[in-house]
Amino acid sequence: MPNSARGALDAAGTMSIVDSEFDYDLRYDPNEIGADLVVECWISQSPRTDDAFFDPQPGDSIRAVDHELEARKAKVTRRDANRVWVQFQSANAFDAGA
Repeated sequence: MPNSARGALDAAGTMSIVDSEFDYDLRYDPNEIGADLVVECWISQSPRTDDAFFDPQPGDSIRAVDHELEARKAKVTRRDANRVWVQFQSANAFDAGA
């Protein structure tokens, strides 16, 4: 599948979400969200684990889901190989645009 169908690099060289065959990028455990609304996710536990074009970096916007599979937008704040930390905005304000 071409790069444009899975994710693309924007002008700054970071990932931007475009039309994708995936409903979400990462899974998270809602019980692990900290007071700062940051949660750790694992790329190996996502549907995009085999996607060579999926390379989330700090500042990138991604879609994350919990066990109920409700997608929420989040920003990548940190990356360490397979582990990615994302931050949600306030529960209602940020998700209104999702």
